[in-house]
Amino acid sequence: MTGLSDTDVRLNDTWQLTAATDGDAPLCTDLECLFQNIALEAVMQPGDLFYDPDFGWGLYDFLGSENDALTRLEMTQRVRANLKKREVILPETIAVSVSYEEDLFRLRCSFQFSGESGVRQLDLIIGAVDVEVATA
Repeated sequence: MTGLSDTDVRLNDTWQLTAATDGDAPLCTDLECLFQNIALEAVMQPGDLFYDPDFGWGLYDFLGSENDALTRLEMTQRVRANLKKREVILPETIAVSVSYEEDLFRLRCSFQFSGESGVRQLDLIIGAVDVEVATA
């Protein structure tokens, strides 16, 4: 799991390397790196990362799920539990809402890093065949 003072290559919205004008790969550091890592973990299954079998939220388990109260509760709890694993996230600021439209679950997740005044937001979309994440 990425920490507060880590550095990583910056990825674009489709999880590909970005390129600077000089052809080098730009880096992200500190909270931006941590936020990118959280977004990446949200779309992975546990076991996908060979050196960290616990990395991944397992949201693919919900592909094609029925829209019922139990499914929504399970999604909400899974997202909360994974965000609470990050010590730098203030647990009392974690909020998750689930909506369902056009055969897609839309999860809006917000939280705040300690020492930061603004709220971060991830929008997750769980469809019939994939999971997508959008950062706001």
